[in-house]
Amino acid sequence: MKKVSMLLFLFITITYASIHFWQSVIQVENNFFNKENILKIINESNLSKTIDENQTTTMMDEKFHAFEGIIITLKNEPYSLDKNSSSFFNPKSSETKINQLSLRIESNRKYGYLQAVKRDKILLQTLQIKQQIFKFFHYLADNWTQLEQKSLIDYITKNRQQLKKIPLKDIITIYKEVEGQKGSVAKQIQKNFFLFAREYYFFDSFLDYLTINAKLLTYHSIANELQLDNLINFINKQPTIAKINVYLRYIKTDLGRFILFFIIILFFWLLNYLVYKRLYNYFKARILYTEDDTDDILLDNLDKIRKPVFLLINGIGIELALEVLKYPQPLSDKINLFFYLFFIIIIAYILMQLVENIFFVYFYHRSQKNKTLRAELLNLMLSIAKVVIFLIASVVALIKLGVNITGLLASLGIGGLAVALAAQTTLSNFFGLLKIIFDESFSQGDWISTSSVEGTVVEIGFISTKIRTFDNALITVPNSELANTPLKNWNRRTVGRRIKMHIGVTYNAQKEDLKNAVREINQMLKEHPQIVTEQKIDHRSLKKRYKTEGKFVSTDDKFGIKTTHLVYFDTFSDSSLDILIYVFTKSTNWQEWLETKEDVLYKIWEIIEKNNLEFAFPSQSLYFDPNNIAQASKSLKNLKDKEN
Repeated sequence: MKKVSMLLFLFITITYASIHFWQSVIQVENNFFNKENILKIINESNLSKTIDENQTTTMMDEKFHAFEGIIITLKNEPYSLDKNSSSFFNPKSSETKINQLSLRIESNRKYGYLQAVKRDKILLQTLQIKQQIFKFFHYLADNWTQLEQKSLIDYITKNRQQLKKIPLKDIITIYKEVEGQKGSVAKQIQKNFFLFAREYYFFDSFLDYLTINAKLLTYHSIANELQLDNLINFINKQPTIAKINVYLRYIKTDLGRFILFFIIILFFWLLNYLVYKRLYNYFKARILYTEDDTDDILLDNLDKIRKPVFLLINGIGIELALEVLKYPQPLSDKINLFFYLFFIIIIAYILMQLVENIFFVYFYHRSQKNKTLRAELLNLMLSIAKVVIFLIASVVALIKLGVNITGLLASLGIGGLAVALAAQTTLSNFFGLLKIIFDESFSQGDWISTSSVEGTVVEIGFISTKIRTFDNALITVPNSELANTPLKNWNRRTVGRRIKMHIGVTYNAQKEDLKNAVREINQMLKEHPQIVTEQKIDHRSLKKRYKTEGKFVSTDDKFGIKTTHLVYFDTFSDSSLDILIYVFTKSTNWQEWLETKEDVLYKIWEIIEKNNLEFAFPSQSLYFDPNNIAQASKSLKNLKDKEN
């Protein structure tokens, strides 16, 4: 009873599957090769034209999409083309009918029933075309996984040549002779003609389509390339498994494929364990073996690609296992598309992380050796590399999905103006970034100041620049604003941070002492190792750098070198005699500048004391007239006497 139920179930399934494919063929014929379309063809003066040349572009696209659906169904469900039960063509009954028609044609010709002969000839040609179509699709279903593209084209050409042997023009002439006639035989000729034309033009158009799109039947299978069929056959030949396969054949499978399916799953699970655990720990140990500033970056990127690699290996394993399970038939196009897009996404993500990892570490070490490498330029290059990977992955995915890239680019070109207007601010900021980079206005880490912000540049991004102020706040400024506003870059000083001050001494100083003090301060500053002078500048290296610039510029101003050295008795102030000191330190670092300035002040103090001078400070002197004091005292005395 169980066997009967199983056989009944299999019979219903196979019957339904059979109808599914052939009904799709019949539906395509009815939709695109109906009486109306056939009449359009035969009414054309050039009878060699096919329906392809007489339909609108929209209808052609719909027809080609329907043809593609037939191919997909053939690839995914080849068993649905069962020879013994087809709604399209029944080999046994049709063979009998072909023989009967041949006998009837001879009989009618013998008795002079020429119109009946024409009727039966058209019907006979129709059955022969359907037989050819039936054999054609069965051959593809049975052999397309083994056919190379050249062999497939040869087979299509062979069927086309066979189809062209049919006297199409004669049959159209027969139809036109009886067109509009109301006799029973004439009506049968008309009916048979449209049945014939439907099959003829369908097959002719499908062969054209398949010739151009033969790659749709190109079989790409990992299982096939690895020749796993030999392993499946070896397993199935084992006596015990062969006995079990006798029962499994009713569901079109075998134990060999199931066993190999689980072996593949187990193999890739073990491979993932080795990669996810062992290989990860190995690389982690290698990174931590030598301490480096980039260790955290390397470990972070290693963690980021760990799970994607795990998913990638699992995906390959599952796809291969499913191919084995369904072997020799391929996976459906939907499943293949899913895995294809999945692999593209995973591989693109891994490539982005690897590029970021390798790029950052390589240029980090280069920048430690070569200080001229600009961080913002490296970041821009890294971002561009990521965008390129993303775009390539997107284009490949869209092509696989069947999107017309040329049309898409054309539509983007048309809508480009609207996008540009909508993103005007964003584009302005991006071009501001380019201006900042190529003008070398400032770099990451520079101390800059504008009318609205002052601080250290943290990061120069695509849209904005982040600045850390000296009160430790983070400010985000649009690139377009920084690119178009005057700013001071305090870091563009190769040599020279200014020390400017006035030293005041008291007015009771002797002129010679003041002269000696000014001379000694001047000499001390010239000899000070941290105070820059013209003699301490390496002019050779400046000239070499000047040549590489390729421009007529002031080298001192270009490279931020200041050597001004001024020490003079400057002013008679209200309460002091002022000595002007105007020099520059070698270092531009603030802390080192403060240390140098402090040392200079101590030395000046020593020189002032050595030359018997005193530092002046703001003060006022009061002077009294003795006569005025005596007169004031006398007035007070007289006032007192009166009161007494």
